[in-house]
Amino acid sequence: MLAFLKDKSFYKHTLLALITLVLLFICWLKYLDYYTLHNKYIQVPDFNNLPISALDSMVEANDIRYVIIDSIFDKSKEKGIVVKQDPSPLTNVKRNRKIYLIINSLQSRKVKFPDIYDLSLRQAIKKLNKKGLEVGALEYRADIATNKVLDYKINGIKIKIGQELYYGTIVDLVIGKGLSKQSVIVPNLVGLTRIEANIVLKSTSLNIGSEIFKPSVIDSSSAVIYKQFPLGDDDNTLNIGSVIDLFFQKNKTTDL
Repeated sequence: MLAFLKDKSFYKHTLLALITLVLLFICWLKYLDYYTLHNKYIQVPDFNNLPISALDSMVEANDIRYVIIDSIFDKSKEKGIVVKQDPSPLTNVKRNRKIYLIINSLQSRKVKFPDIYDLSLRQAIKKLNKKGLEVGALEYRADIATNKVLDYKINGIKIKIGQELYYGTIVDLVIGKGLSKQSVIVPNLVGLTRIEANIVLKSTSLNIGSEIFKPSVIDSSSAVIYKQFPLGDDDNTLNIGSVIDLFFQKNKTTDL
């Protein structure tokens, strides 16, 4: 039964079979290295603020692919640019990897003007901001309804509840100031951005007056207030509806 073990050809064929298996295994490993690009990476480029018209040339130059998975609307940014990406810039990835992008919408969003009539100023601001609308100038009118919304306008033109407006539209409000003169303490706005200052002023029934920017300011939305007039102080008061002049400089925190 074991006569085949004495046959030299058996050992020869067995050895050839083992060598063939080893060579096939080595070839298989080499193929996997080639197919998966083992230890061969590229760095993900920075797509942030890149317009979508430039995406194709960017991915072709870097041997990767992209997929736009979502869009947002941010009025402070240019339309049609990349605002977020995954993986992050400079991450090591394999060639032909998909990069997932979120862009700023090309079209302005529209919202319906909410019913804010007879709400307090604070409630109206909160409701408008939730819709993506901004509060502009406050006009005060003698009325028994103190600090209540009596009317609303855009550039002097009255608007209606439910009317469609572009996201970010500035709405001026007419507010009741009661039947007597009323004053408020001047808030300290130093260190705030324009948006933050506007929220504080509207909540205290005041308006933004002159806005003066230092020459070094490039992005007015990120600039911060370094001086105001009148000064923010518990001893300083203004009649409601009055204005405060603001002086802006670069935000050192965000500009580093």
